[in-house]
This record gives sequence, C-alpha cells and structure tokens, in this order.
Amino acid sequence: METVQLISLVLAVLFFIQVIFLTSRGKLQDQQAFMWLVFAASGMMVAAALPLLNRWAALLGISYMPSLIFLLTFFVVISLLIYHTIIISKQQEKLKTLAQEFAYLKKELAEVKQHYAEKEKKDVTR
Repeated sequence: METVQLISLVLAVLFFIQVIFLTSRGKLQDQQAFMWLVFAASGMMVAAALPLLNRWAALLGISYMPSLIFLLTFFVVISLLIYHTIIISKQQEKLKTLAQEFAYLKKELAEVKQHYAEKEKKDVTR
C-alpha cells in the first residue's frame, strides 16, 4: 500500500468516525447523517481502490488519475448542492405557509378579543 493510499484511507476513516460522533451527539439528523456516512464509506472505498482507479482512468483515456477523482467529486458536490437547494426551497415554502397561517390566527384572535371586549362593555353599561 502506497503512502498516499494509506493517508487517504486514514483520513476517510477519521471522517467516518467524525460523522458517527456528530450523529451520536445529535448535531446531525438521521437523513443527513446517512448521506455523510455514505460519503465517508465511499471515501474509504476510493482510498482502498486507488490502483483500480488508475486502471479505470487509463481505460477512459485520462492520463492523470486524480483528474478522474476530481471530476467525480465535482459531480457529487454539484448533486449535493442541488439536493440542498431543493430542501431549502421546500423549507421556504413551508415557512411562508406557516407565516400566513400565523398572521391569519393572529387576526382571528384580535377579532375574538375585540368581540369579547365589546361584549364586556355592553354588560358593564347595563
């Protein structure tokens, strides 16, 4: 095992342990924790399979294997950004609906208070 492969594998394992630690402390929710565990496991597999990636890169006509890893990582990061953008969009819509419902309930509460205040005034003046 080459030095680069060993360092990559150790870093991937440390990342995996970090994700497990953050999940156990409640810093990561289950859905995101699963996604990061998959990324960490993928990192360990990539680190373990560096010689295989060298062969795949050569078969694809890529002379510098880290370029292949960079390209794959680029697409993973772009996909992750799209995924989080979708989540943010859904959350914004839920927040908008919640704010509208809150405003409606606040208006209703003000009307009910006004109604009872008027009713109390009538009762007091009798």
